[in-house]
Amino acid sequence: MTDTEPTSDMTSDVEQQGERSQIDALRDELAQAQDRYVRLLADHENTKRHHERTLRELREYAAEHMITRMLPVLDDLHSAVEHSRTGADAEALRTGIEMIYTKAVRIFEDAGLSPIDVEPGHPFNVDLHEALMHTPSDVPEGHIVQVIQRGYQLRDKVIRHSKVVTSAGLLPPTE
Repeated sequence: MTDTEPTSDMTSDVEQQGERSQIDALRDELAQAQDRYVRLLADHENTKRHHERTLRELREYAAEHMITRMLPVLDDLHSAVEHSRTGADAEALRTGIEMIYTKAVRIFEDAGLSPIDVEPGHPFNVDLHEALMHTPSDVPEGHIVQVIQRGYQLRDKVIRHSKVVTSAGLLPPTE
């Protein structure tokens, strides 16, 4: 055997060192992966808390914009009530209330609210109307006889159905 030929002990040592360095490299990779996992988990938890806080704030203050826009209407109503207590002119009071109503309607329309168009004689539509009563009338059955309360839509969504009385059909002839 010559000095340049590796012995089996030397080969075994080299192989063990190679295996150890592979194990060390794998341990480093595992530690890095665990560190990334912990950081991602923490980031996920932070994002989740931020999202929950944002949703809570949205729920608590969602109406703030509309309320701010309606404050002048509230101020005007307060003034109208105060003026009515001093025996103000009825016609002037009515005119003032109409102006306040118009201002409120404009604010609601700008926010996407619109009344549901319904008149006596229109066909009943379960998607838009809520029947409170069914009564005989000279209006055909399944049509609206009377509107009790207006309904409203917010854009395409009905937020309050129109409350109506519907016809049970033609009245029997009287003798």
